[in-house]
This record gives sequence, structure tokens and C-alpha cells, in this order.
Amino acid sequence: MKLPTLLYTAIILSCAACTNKTAEFSAVPLKDTVTVAPVKDTVIVKDSTITKERLYDNLSYTHNYKLTYLEHYKGKEDPDTHYWTITVYDKNMKPVDSIVQPVFMYFAGLIDFSTARSYLTGVNRDKQVADNYAGDFIVADFNFDNKNDFAIINDMGGNGGTFYSYYLQQDKDKYVEDRFLTDSVTYFPAINKANRTLTTLVHAWSCGNSEDIYTLRGAKWKHTGHRLIDNCKDKKKK
Repeated sequence: MKLPTLLYTAIILSCAACTNKTAEFSAVPLKDTVTVAPVKDTVIVKDSTITKERLYDNLSYTHNYKLTYLEHYKGKEDPDTHYWTITVYDKNMKPVDSIVQPVFMYFAGLIDFSTARSYLTGVNRDKQVADNYAGDFIVADFNFDNKNDFAIINDMGGNGGTFYSYYLQQDKDKYVEDRFLTDSVTYFPAINKANRTLTTLVHAWSCGNSEDIYTLRGAKWKHTGHRLIDNCKDKKKK
């Protein structure tokens, strides 16, 4: 008995699709890599775990950073575990610190390592910050001590923008999270070194934004300014 032509064609196409999927999966490396070129992402799939990483050697004049994202599945469609590991190296690739940072509402397919920016070396520094998203990983001097600090996304946030955790460089190349910046500033700010201020501008309602200013006085941060900006009102004046 001969199969109908359309059914036979469908079976052939289906088998071809299976072959392509198998070849694509088997090509995914299962071996971890210590050094990853800064222009290439590495994806590792093993035991229901996806790991995606990149090494940056152009965000600091004194350090390199390996950013690793991990998500783990336990028989569910959505991952039950996802977090960052930030490994800090000196320029000779000697590890000097490692930080684990949970991240919420994220998936490996949304990771875009090309968005990393540096206000120290200039990488993506002038790239427009849209919807308060400055990139997944940003190197800057947040507390004006001429050291290499960084911020990393910890939550995709809502209509106000992305949430960040802030880590400040200490002595001996160690990094410590600044809880005030993480909990109070939260969003990515405009940095004013001359005034020692960080300023956030967050979507507050359909026509306006909330502006908050944080000033570093000595070694302590102070919330020194707040105002609501009515964009609709300003447009009517014009």
C-alpha cells in the first residue's frame, strides 16, 4: 500500500526537522571554559541547567570580569533557579574575587552581553538608556573614590525600569554590595562626580516622572532631593 504523496512528504520533513534539532543540540559544548573571548558567548547545557557566560577585558583598565548566568529546571517550563556569578580577575587573569547574585524574572534567551557598558573605559558609555535599562552589567565609579565599581541587574522590574544591585570595590580588589544603593537608589542613575550625586528619573504615571537625588556626604549617602515632573503640563505651556 502506497502512502499518499502529502503524508509521505510530511513524514520526510518531520524527520529532517528532528535531525536538525539533534545536530543543533549535540553541537552545544558541555565542557566549561575558563577563558571566553569577549566577542563570543558560550552556552553550556547539561542536566536541565543552562549556563551562559562572557569574559570582558575592555570594561576596566585594571580588571577583567567574567559574567556567568545560570538557570536550572526541575521538570517545569519555567526555571526555579537563576542567578549571576561575577568573577573578577586582574589583567593577568588571576582571580581576585567572585560574587553570586540572584536575578529574578530572567531567561537565558534574554541575556544580551553586548549591552554591558563602562563609564571608565567608554564602552557603550554614550549608548542611549531606554526605559531605565542601562544594560545587564555596568562598570563605573559610584562612590567617587576612583575605583572600579559595578552594577548588575537583579530584576527586570516593571514600567519604572530595571532594578540593579551595586558592588563597590574595596581594598585588595574585593567587592562588597552597597545595600543603600541597591535598596534605595535601585534604578540606574545619572552620575555627577563634581557634585558627588546620583540622580534617578523613574516613570511615575502616564504623564510624569519622579526625580530623586542621592548625595554622598563623607562616607554616608543622603536622599537630598525629590520632585515630580509633569511632562504633559510642560507640553501645554509650549
